[in-house]
Amino acid sequence: MKLPKSLKNGNGSRKKTATASTSEKPMKLETTATERSGQPVTIEAKIDVGFGNALYLRGEGTGLSWNQGIPLTCVDNRTWKWSAEASDKVKFKLLLNDTVWATGEDLIAAPGQRLEVSPTFS
Repeated sequence: MKLPKSLKNGNGSRKKTATASTSEKPMKLETTATERSGQPVTIEAKIDVGFGNALYLRGEGTGLSWNQGIPLTCVDNRTWKWSAEASDKVKFKLLLNDTVWATGEDLIAAPGQRLEVSPTFS
């Protein structure tokens, strides 16, 4: 095999090259917030709320508040969905147009749980 001139020393043999020091400290991996945040919680509400209406979620845990609702996503004419990462239980209640509370007790969803509910409003 022929070596390029840049790799040969004066007598035709290979040049010795210096290598970088390997005494550098190993890289430290840090856990990001998303890795620590837990497992997904999914809430699906099965209800036809009528044209122009929407479902909202209020509660505690995973960025929820009892004072202001978060809108659920309309999947089809009778399915509404909300999903988030949770490291603890989520206590919640559904509201129609963020003003009319669903009847019944507060509901609880655990991390990793998919909960399907059929709310009623009076």
